[in-house]
Amino acid sequence: MLRAFIAVPLEEAARAALTGIIETLEHAAGGRGRAASGRVAWVQRENLHLTLKFLGPVDEHQVRRAQEALDELGDIPSFRIDLRGIGAFPSPGRPRVIWIGIRPQEPVQALAASVESRLADLHPENRPFSAHITIGRLRDPSVLPGLEKIKEMWNDRIITSSLVDRVTLFQSILSPRGAVYRPFYTVRLNKEA
Repeated sequence: MLRAFIAVPLEEAARAALTGIIETLEHAAGGRGRAASGRVAWVQRENLHLTLKFLGPVDEHQVRRAQEALDELGDIPSFRIDLRGIGAFPSPGRPRVIWIGIRPQEPVQALAASVESRLADLHPENRPFSAHITIGRLRDPSVLPGLEKIKEMWNDRIITSSLVDRVTLFQSILSPRGAVYRPFYTVRLNKEA
């Protein structure tokens, strides 16, 4: 069994731009010290991605099914997305997850719906899909009291853009130092967009 999810990897320039945002927020939350790291789990640069579907623990048969489902996505045209604005789940007033927004939402939602329809029986999703990139998880919501101001400062501002030209099945390996995401299988989207 392996723990898996399906996601869009970001271009290196997009990961670099988001790392700058994370460093700014990290500073606002008290830096990288031992006390701060216990309150916020920031996503490492190499782990930044756009999740389309979480699969959870899957066996060899389910991995093959996921690979076959991804192979069917090859005719979908590639497209660009803007990464813009900062938000939080469940809300900026009670942040648990800090995220970067995506525009336009429609092609990402269509891509996620294609994945979900092919693999709905593997870890069915009860919530509607919300395109975003997680950049941090707060164990203590009070660590970023100024998140509302930060959100306003970045309100719908474009941070960077990224090309969506592939979809990857990732293996999530949990370790004491945090999760490591290993690309397991990748399908390129159609370049004739």
